[in-house]
Amino acid sequence: MISRKVLINWLQIVIATVFIYSLLLVFAGTTAGELFTLFGFGPNEFINTQEFRDYLLLPYMVLGAVMAGWAFLMLQIVRGPLRDGTPWARTFMIRSLVLWFVLDTAMSLVLGYPTHAIFNIPFAVALGLPLYWLGKKKLKQLNSLN
Repeated sequence: MISRKVLINWLQIVIATVFIYSLLLVFAGTTAGELFTLFGFGPNEFINTQEFRDYLLLPYMVLGAVMAGWAFLMLQIVRGPLRDGTPWARTFMIRSLVLWFVLDTAMSLVLGYPTHAIFNIPFAVALGLPLYWLGKKKLKQLNSLN
């Protein structure tokens, strides 16, 4: 089984990557827009004008700012309470992750962007599996005390 330290470090790496991507959205929205288009969930070709791309910088910035705040908070939880084994930390992270995944994936599918929904899966797995395994380790520790 993977050690607790490795799981915590993995979570920090994944969340730091999300944080960096968030900052990219805020400070380099044009580049982020190109990535969105490359992955298949950019603007429809009929409205993909320079004026529209300029407008999209605002939603990219807002999205990036919200994601940066979320990732920063999650990183602080991983580096503190989760690492220390505080029970609420894992629960809150799982709830936050599930809420994001369900809302973002469902709306992507409803709006006709299945590529974006698929894009969410690696992030959900990269964060969800370590959180799941951390719970199993905690349960195993509790069972060994009895």
